[in-house]
Amino acid sequence: MQKNELKSLLTFGNYFLGVLIFIFSLGFFIKNKALAPLFISAAIIIVGPVENTLMKNVSPQDRWIVDQLTSIGMLIFLLLAELQCQKR
Repeated sequence: MQKNELKSLLTFGNYFLGVLIFIFSLGFFIKNKALAPLFISAAIIIVGPVENTLMKNVSPQDRWIVDQLTSIGMLIFLLLAELQCQKR
């Protein structure tokens, strides 16, 4: 398998799993009014497509800032998910 083919396969797998998790999260929210799965989906969206888009729009020397900010955003949403789980 060529490097570009592997990159395409992994990218597809990442997006496929992200969409699948988001669909399940919406289902859990609609059925059970559970917020934790939505927070987890938001974390995935931040470190996935949002980070990728931002990385393409900043200079290479500033990418560490995007990396740190998206990591903080992801951690905030994971913390919210944990706190939501404690309420149940």
